[in-house]
Amino acid sequence: MPARVRTTQDIPLTPADPDSPIPLYHQIYMDLLNLIQSRQLLPDDLLPPEMELMKAYNVSRQTLRDSMNLLEKEKLIKRTAGKGTIVLAAQNRIQFILNQSFAMQMKTMGFKPGSKVLKLTPCLIDQKSPANLQSKIGSQALELVRLRYANDEPIGVQYTTIIIDSMADLAANDFNRESLYNLLLTKYRLPINRIDYIVSAVTADPWHQVLLKLDKANPLLMIQTTTYLDTGSPIEVTTSYYRADKFEFTNSHIY
Repeated sequence: MPARVRTTQDIPLTPADPDSPIPLYHQIYMDLLNLIQSRQLLPDDLLPPEMELMKAYNVSRQTLRDSMNLLEKEKLIKRTAGKGTIVLAAQNRIQFILNQSFAMQMKTMGFKPGSKVLKLTPCLIDQKSPANLQSKIGSQALELVRLRYANDEPIGVQYTTIIIDSMADLAANDFNRESLYNLLLTKYRLPINRIDYIVSAVTADPWHQVLLKLDKANPLLMIQTTTYLDTGSPIEVTTSYYRADKFEFTNSHIY
């Protein structure tokens, strides 16, 4: 038996926006993902009937079913003929992506995360932009540089270039406090599909020695990430330099 029978009146659903560049089915998918991740939908909850969800989201039956197919494929829901749709207990893609954020990495290591914005500047993608964003030349973007802290001690520096064509007000957010990944997923509802990583070791140059309060050219862990939407289009590139004696990188995905 389901723990709760839910209705469209007691679930804070966000109607699909037909003017958004994000496909309608993916807007619904991300909305339900967010509700599951934020525990506004709990394991064993019985979702409203298909017709009620279609009306609440203002979409066709096929669009809704496309969304449900994605959720079922990721083992977040289970549909049974004649019984309805039950929310399952499972780790989902949003949790995986959020787990890769600096804040979550720090919490996993037992530290209190912190940030200080050193640069926040609008720009256009051009030949000097990161190579993985070169396919988006001419796009509006934001350059964000942050000094990252663990228990009030500087532990790393992050250089981010992010395309903001679909989120022009991104710079208005407080990046001293806000997680970039969390904003992309929950506020802007971007359908992030994957994050690629390159991890290597470098020696701290004089600039990073000053920022990270190093007394010599210590080794740093350099992590380069590229974030892609479900269309395969890159949206963000970050190069991070972390103190190798203070930071460890973990990456796992459980379905």
